[in-house]
Amino acid sequence: MLILIIILSVLLTVSIYVNINLTKKYEDLETMAEESVDVLLENEKFLTELKNRVLSQQSYLRQLDRIGSFESDDETGYFFKEMKDIVNDIAVYFGEKSLDDERSSILEKPKFEAKFEKDYYL
Repeated sequence: MLILIIILSVLLTVSIYVNINLTKKYEDLETMAEESVDVLLENEKFLTELKNRVLSQQSYLRQLDRIGSFESDDETGYFFKEMKDIVNDIAVYFGEKSLDDERSSILEKPKFEAKFEKDYYL
């Protein structure tokens, strides 16, 4: 009987230690998850602001080069073309049409265009 009490006491002590250890790890994991959500929300805000700035710059570039005068100049044309390509790449990443697609879509107007945006909620 004494051996059974000793075995149960050891098992109880080990169980208490394991439960306390798991509780600490769970609290640490919960804290990390809350911090991750905060970082994700900050990143989403930054990306939204970046998207708005890129789209406004894309329309500004479209207005600047409406007749193609910047692309014809050698030095200015190279910089302008690279800047336009960068803005187009970022705009395409955000799901918008690039300037080249808009020029070609003027000739081919689609009858119906559906646009789906993904919303992420935590």
